[in-house]
Amino acid sequence: MNRRRMFVLAATIAGVALVCVPIALAGKPSHGGGTTGGSYTITLSPTGSYYFGENIYATTNAPVSLSPFISMKCYQNGALVGTTDHAAFPGGWYYGWAFSLGPSAAWTGGAANCTFSVYHSSGGKTVTDATLKITVSA
Repeated sequence: MNRRRMFVLAATIAGVALVCVPIALAGKPSHGGGTTGGSYTITLSPTGSYYFGENIYATTNAPVSLSPFISMKCYQNGALVGTTDHAAFPGGWYYGWAFSLGPSAAWTGGAANCTFSVYHSSGGKTVTDATLKITVSA
């Protein structure tokens, strides 16, 4: 398969994943340590306080055999201002890339609340394996 077709396929899969992934609202505020809502964990690096414009890395202990993805959704005053999904397995879409805590077209500055979720597909359904909420300071 040529590179263009691979890119189109990967973009299509990522788009479908964004539509199919439920917004995981379970969890408690954290600074990179604990996760809730599933069988596995999410770890953020660096740990500690998070700031607008910072790049952070998210990893999970979910098995590669599940072909897991990590999703980030950020909100200001209830409005979605940032979202992205990265593969959590080698060779997957944006595997190993940093997540950007802004800016985006909708997030030009200020604090936000972000939720990271690990998910995979099983039997045609989306399974959420872990969630982690953080607060991003302005």
